[in-house]
Amino acid sequence: MGNNNAFAAIDCAYSVDSVARGPPIPAAPKLGLSLVDRMLRLPSIVTQSKLDDIGIPVAALGVSVLYAFYRSLRWVTRPWFSNLKIIPGPPNSSPLFGFLFGHIPQMINGRLFLSISQWYEEFGPIFTINTVLGDQRCITTDNKAIGHILTNTNKYHKPEAARYQLSFVIGDGLVLVEGNDHRIQRRVMNPAFSSGHLKDIFPSFQRKAAELRDILQQQITIGQEFIRVDILHWLSRATIDIIGLAGFNYDFDTLRKGESGNELAASLHRLNSPKKFPIVMALKISLPPFRIIFFDYIARESRWTRTLLRRIGLRLIGDRMQEMPSEKNSLAYEESVSNVSDRDLLSLMIKSNKSTTIPPEQRLSVNCMLDQIPTFLIAGHDTTATGTAWGLQELALHPDIQMRLREELLVAFPTEDTPVTVDALNALPYLEAVVREMLRFHPPIDVFSRVAVEDDVLPLERPFIDKRGQQHAYLYIKKGDHILIPIKLINQLKETWGEDADKFNPDRWLGDLPPAVKATPALWANLLTFGAGPRSCIGFRFAVLEMKILLLYLLRSFEINVAVQPDELMGREMVVTRPVLKARKGDGPQLPILLRPLSDKS
Repeated sequence: MGNNNAFAAIDCAYSVDSVARGPPIPAAPKLGLSLVDRMLRLPSIVTQSKLDDIGIPVAALGVSVLYAFYRSLRWVTRPWFSNLKIIPGPPNSSPLFGFLFGHIPQMINGRLFLSISQWYEEFGPIFTINTVLGDQRCITTDNKAIGHILTNTNKYHKPEAARYQLSFVIGDGLVLVEGNDHRIQRRVMNPAFSSGHLKDIFPSFQRKAAELRDILQQQITIGQEFIRVDILHWLSRATIDIIGLAGFNYDFDTLRKGESGNELAASLHRLNSPKKFPIVMALKISLPPFRIIFFDYIARESRWTRTLLRRIGLRLIGDRMQEMPSEKNSLAYEESVSNVSDRDLLSLMIKSNKSTTIPPEQRLSVNCMLDQIPTFLIAGHDTTATGTAWGLQELALHPDIQMRLREELLVAFPTEDTPVTVDALNALPYLEAVVREMLRFHPPIDVFSRVAVEDDVLPLERPFIDKRGQQHAYLYIKKGDHILIPIKLINQLKETWGEDADKFNPDRWLGDLPPAVKATPALWANLLTFGAGPRSCIGFRFAVLEMKILLLYLLRSFEINVAVQPDELMGREMVVTRPVLKARKGDGPQLPILLRPLSDKS
């Protein structure tokens, strides 16, 4: 009964109180109203008596049509007034088809990296491409421009289309919020991802890595030399469990097929399936008027996943709040808040929500806490699992690198009884080099996108030549201009990394890096894989440590061999670039490998 009351109170706070206590909506200025403001002021367009005659639904539909027409007109005409129009770029394939779809057909179905690389070779570090209805995107590899964009987060935000696509499941968590909301949330959560805190939660990493190894070993029958497994499937489950334990002190138990975790894992797999990404979803991302459609597959599955995650989140938060006294002004209450262990991310959020010493505007509401659970669970597990899966494929393709890494791991941790610590793992130079090379060669996210929210002047490392042959040392950006940062291309530029930039070579990290590499404006290892600036990946240490412990437990027990050749695989960009078999695209993301138990090795 107590728990039910707590859940009811939280649910009430989630649905009513968080809205009631939100910031007041400022009054619209009397002068300078935009066309949209005038259109949306129904009383000035339609009298009350007319509303009674035609009905509110018809009036609302009319305003929606006018608004959609206005937005579409602005969208189609904006490129004519953008400074991006002077930048060179590939021509459209045809006047009509090119206007409707731009270069999108050349970038889908795993061709994004290849197409951008070819255009870079032709046009250099700054060029433009076209998307739906002639909308332009500027693509740049210029270090100075990228550093400016990623540092000035008040001027450059995630585009609305990307926010819409991500918000289907993760809500308004840390990944999507901007401005002061982002600063407050990040300040609360930073301690959960510090180096010191990772040492405290490291046993959770070990426990799940060992569990993954044991499950894979159990699938081997007597006399069987190899087993074929979809390693992405198992890594996804392991990383869900790790972030659940380390972030929320909750075991989803997806490796052992626990009920709630199994539901969640199955739902995420369905969401990630390419055959379940219909044209209606693409239209909703690109053309906002289509978002009135709410019964398509992705929308239904996303609502189900959000409901499941919200149910789990309410239970987790309710259990923690039950541990605290109900009287907020009591000494016992404040002592209970201060004594809440910082053992995980959820504990830190509870502290922020309940503490009376933190200003109200800096506390995380229950609504905000609920948004963080899918944010870190989905964004955190998917990128690490995908990056590790691609990396294991490279180790299978390069048995000499795999053997050398295994030897280093076995020297440091020869038996199951040898203690494994964070410091001991981080002290292994070749393990560090391999993980860095995995994340250089296969960044989980191929492209970052940003949109200017105000006019700006973009500084450049090198001038560019426009379509008229004139040289420019700066690029003038107008509000609404979109810029794409091609992470994978930057990670493999030969003028930066050398002639072997397109080869998987961990040894590059054991010597001096080229000066051009050191100029990259990056958070970690001179790589843009985790971004840079105030919105860089908060969990980069967490992800790197996950990869290292998973490699330790897998390589110490198995020899990894190739099950599918590189030309049988493609990277399907679904926010994260997931491996897909070309011959079985409809089966969704997967990466089969062959595992051979080391104990059976002759």
